[in-house]
Amino acid sequence: MKRKTINKLLAVAVSAALCIPITFADPISANASISADLPGTGDTDTDTDTDNGSGSVSGNRPSAPSTDSNSGSSASASGSGSSEAAVVNSASASTVVIGNSRVKSTVGGIFTATSVTGTAITTPKDVLASAVGLSDAEIKAGTNVRSYICDNRDKASKAALQSAAETAGKTVAGYVNMDLYSITKRGVVTKITSSSEPVTITFALPGRLMNANHSYSILAIDKDGKTVIMNDVDTDSKTLTINTKVFGAYSIVY
Repeated sequence: MKRKTINKLLAVAVSAALCIPITFADPISANASISADLPGTGDTDTDTDTDNGSGSVSGNRPSAPSTDSNSGSSASASGSGSSEAAVVNSASASTVVIGNSRVKSTVGGIFTATSVTGTAITTPKDVLASAVGLSDAEIKAGTNVRSYICDNRDKASKAALQSAAETAGKTVAGYVNMDLYSITKRGVVTKITSSSEPVTITFALPGRLMNANHSYSILAIDKDGKTVIMNDVDTDSKTLTINTKVFGAYSIVY
């Protein structure tokens, strides 16, 4: 299955899943179908995080997702106050403003989140590829890393993050899924849950968070069940920048 087809299926799955994380077989064959792992209605939180202020993200919101993985366009959800998630599929997931600097993501993918108004992975592509375990041969063969960023609506996942936050003495301000996948030219998709080296990610905060005068961190639970807290490494109140080796379900805490 070609990469363009995979990207189209990813976009469709995101829309169908309403921001519930996509789960793939690890890995899937090039001829296998891709589907979203949709928990039952009893496991899904229908509440929507809304942005009550302006965000710090710039970029274009296309009327339809681009499926060309070589496209140089960038896009993100705006901070205009709407709770409707924009499905964005592009070579650059978004462009985030940190202070006076405009930071463009080095990793493309799909962005539908409203809990944050934009996300930029700033680790260089070659460094990231190595950190997530891709060999030089795989990189030369055209295997790419792609992101899938959405709101977390799974009640079990959110309950686990809430419990971990309480144990750590933290208050949860929001939830976001930060998923990474590797995709080969043949369409083999593998979910990435960790990296050998830290990956730098910046989240643009919605107005309701940036105006609350809190110092935010990201809390995650790693594959061994250990709570990991990643502190903000930038000084801009509009953004939250972390260095992480863990990907998946995050809570924004203070």
